[in-house]
Amino acid sequence: MTTTTTTTSSTGPVAPPAPPELPADLAAGLRRLKLAAIRQAAPEVLQTAKTQRWTPHELLRVLVEAEITARDASNAAARLKAAAFPVVKTLDGFDVNASSIPQNTFDYLAGLDWIRAKANLALIGPTVIDGLGSCERHLRWS
Repeated sequence: MTTTTTTTSSTGPVAPPAPPELPADLAAGLRRLKLAAIRQAAPEVLQTAKTQRWTPHELLRVLVEAEITARDASNAAARLKAAAFPVVKTLDGFDVNASSIPQNTFDYLAGLDWIRAKANLALIGPTVIDGLGSCERHLRWS
């Protein structure tokens, strides 16, 4: 969102001043509306907005984007927890060379164009707990 810099003086680094806390009524309103990310980011963002002379639209845009980003992350974490996968795996950890899946097929599947096209995907192959079958299991859990 914003970056802070420190300056140095003859006595060492000097930290930028801490942003002032939100007024209690504003913090309570944000808490009541369940806008936790805005409540957390607002002091620093407000200070930056004032320093850099942001328009009200810019200020609001940054705060809303912070809230959306935080909610998306929270929703993704909740979905993963609810899915109760035995192991969380991503496609980044998948070794295409150790599988029988051609690289161009893997790239197409990883690009998720087949989801936007509303196409189905069937993974067919042996499922073995130890040893062979780990590639297919990795793709199912990704």
